[in-house]
Amino acid sequence: MYGEEYGHARPTSLTISSNTDHVIQQQKRRLENCRKALGDAEKMSNILDLEISELQIKLQESQDNITTTERDKAALDREIEKQHKEKEAGKLLLDDMAREKRNSDD
Repeated sequence: MYGEEYGHARPTSLTISSNTDHVIQQQKRRLENCRKALGDAEKMSNILDLEISELQIKLQESQDNITTTERDKAALDREIEKQHKEKEAGKLLLDDMAREKRNSDD
């Protein structure tokens, strides 16, 4: 009643109510924006997780290829060594045969 005599009781209560509604609407918009940002962040996180998984697979494939290459190189080195030994044995055999031939010719 006191406020009504001076004509500002209703506008003040309307202003407070209006400001409160405005603040509530702003908070709702902020909350919605936060939810949207969180959703976007989760999607980006999922995409990054997939990209990381793909890179891990490529890394594992590369490591497997390196292992295979090293194993193939080791096998090739063994084969080369084997052939080298066979060549040396062949030379020794030829030398022995040549010596025997010379001895038999004498």
